[in-house]
Amino acid sequence: MHYTYFNLKKFLSSQPNGYGTFISRNDKKIVFGSAFILVVMGYGLTSLKVDSNSIKYFGEETTVRSGSTFIEEKITGSMTYEIVLDSKRKEGAKEPKFLREIVKFEKELKANFPNIIFTTSLKDIVTRMQKVLNQNATEPIPNSQNIVAQYLLLYSMSLPQGMELNDKIDTTEEYLRLSINSNIQDTSKDLAMIDWIENWWSKNTPYSATVQGQTSIFAYMQRSVINTLLTSISATLVLVLFAMFFIYRNLKMLSVFILPNILPLILVAGVMGYLGISIDIGVAISASVILGIAVDDTIHFFSKYFDAIKTMSFEESIDHVISHSGNAMILTTFILSFTFAIFGVSSFVPNINFSIVTVVALNLALLLDLVLLPAVLSLGVKQN
Repeated sequence: MHYTYFNLKKFLSSQPNGYGTFISRNDKKIVFGSAFILVVMGYGLTSLKVDSNSIKYFGEETTVRSGSTFIEEKITGSMTYEIVLDSKRKEGAKEPKFLREIVKFEKELKANFPNIIFTTSLKDIVTRMQKVLNQNATEPIPNSQNIVAQYLLLYSMSLPQGMELNDKIDTTEEYLRLSINSNIQDTSKDLAMIDWIENWWSKNTPYSATVQGQTSIFAYMQRSVINTLLTSISATLVLVLFAMFFIYRNLKMLSVFILPNILPLILVAGVMGYLGISIDIGVAISASVILGIAVDDTIHFFSKYFDAIKTMSFEESIDHVISHSGNAMILTTFILSFTFAIFGVSSFVPNINFSIVTVVALNLALLLDLVLLPAVLSLGVKQN
């Protein structure tokens, strides 16, 4: 059985002057045109944001997304944050001064973050008991710590057997739990609110606060993933460059080698900025995949080029590279693009973003390897 597919070598041989000649004649146009596109797309980096949303990661038809939306619209905020307040001394959580700071904090928190629906803590029990047992009181918090202790004792005695206040205060009564319910918001707003909360308590009071809970854990995880993204990419590039120098022993070519590997990431990031697509975990993961495959195509190109340039002219060397490695580069990119495109039918947003970014970047990397890289080499040959 005879199989037919696109044969790049046969296609190039049918061209009147060859691909190498085309590159040699138009190298300046290709380089300057690519530089212009890079500047235009790179400007999109100014609009690029690092953000995500754990609920909006799921499609609207999923139970997680629809259930959270229903809770937010019909009941209350579906996002929960747990704040651990440190009164700095034993039994300090029952001090009137400490409880008054909580009252003040909650007012400023809701004023600065409209997504906050309500807060709950031990303070609410004290204020409710004060209102019921001392109707003539002008302040929501009693002036005496003993009265606060009596209120809490009376309240705990009314609880069913086995239930105590240990879900709101620790056994030493130094730490107090403050729970916050909020509407769904992006991770960037989560982190801004968390920083604001911790700074408010450290700067305005002698006490301190730490924000915990599942929502804050996800926000911290997102920050950690993104913060390590640039570091990991930079370290990978350094290792790859070192490996390329060790293999080819050509220091001048290292800057040329890096172009088709790093430019796809910049171009895709610029497009994401224009389209309003934020960097999330899926996009962060795709960066390493893109870089690895882009490097593979570049190695294919250089391995053939360095062998050919020893005995051939530049134009003949480019024709040799394209005819011998072009099919492998194109077919590999096509197969991988089709494979990663399958993630696009997922209902999980990070998978969709991963699919879009990876497929676009892989094809950009191939285009740069086949067009821009030969043009840059052509200019270098002419200068020498």
